Amino acid sequence: MSLTPPSEPQRFHRRGLLGAGTVALAAAMLGVPGTAASEPIRMSSRARYRLASDFATPAGQLAIVPWDQVDFQNGSDFTLQPGGKVLISTTGLYELVFSCDWDATKGTDIDLRKIGLRRQRAGQPDLPTTDHDRQGFLVIPGSDPPRMARYQGEWGSIKVPFGQVVTTEVIVSPAGVVGVGDVAMASHANIVDNAITARAVNALILQAKVIEADTVRVTLLNPLIREGISIPAGTLKVVAMNAARDRGSNGDAWQVLHSASVELQAGDRIYSMIEHKVDNTLLQATRSSFLQVDRLA
Repeated sequence: MSLTPPSEPQRFHRRGLLGAGTVALAAAMLGVPGTAASEPIRMSSRARYRLASDFATPAGQLAIVPWDQVDFQNGSDFTLQPGGKVLISTTGLYELVFSCDWDATKGTDIDLRKIGLRRQRAGQPDLPTTDHDRQGFLVIPGSDPPRMARYQGEWGSIKVPFGQVVTTEVIVSPAGVVGVGDVAMASHANIVDNAITARAVNALILQAKVIEADTVRVTLLNPLIREGISIPAGTLKVVAMNAARDRGSNGDAWQVLHSASVELQAGDRIYSMIEHKVDNTLLQATRSSFLQVDRLA
């Protein structure tokens, strides 16, 4: 028998019932009349504001997002102002959501992106914005981690004479990830104390280098052990990674910032800000870029 998950109103109702039971139990223990459970918090009014066109700012500049389009608005507790700020008309408890849909900047997206929410109290001047209350800021990397290519296979028994180098070359996959100038690491399952002695492990030098596209050369050097080092056959593992600084390749990066519940006063203004480190980065005018304002009943 399958059970259908409760809808959101049902989940609120269950919490309300739980609260009521807790209050009644406390009242019984204290010998006072029971108290009815309070109503769950609901949205009294809601609005969402968007951009009519993509928004670009100079690199390294924290800028106010100039929201200029009303996606929807229920209630008259707030009004979108020229320049992207939202004027609060009714004192009350509010929550803010800032959703930011950045463009893909493959090959140039190398640093951090920041988004934030601020509150300009009634009567405060527009500048400096640092005098306005921070309602939340979020900083995340704009780029994804280096791409990886790997190899795993058996390397037969090896004898590494004193002062000499033994090598092998392997092809890593997926293809097209690494080339000359990228980074590689290697390990061997039998370069351990109980296989070749701690003395040999400490002396042996294991290295890996990307020598051409998708190809890694693994080297073993014995600089100290005069009788040579014998290594039993074992598994060789190689990890190679793209080390380019300016990869980007993050696709459409999406950040969402949700404020805590905050009491706003009539006459306050709230607004959102962005900052990035790469010229020509855009905040895209899609349905995923918006500032949402909720007044809680």
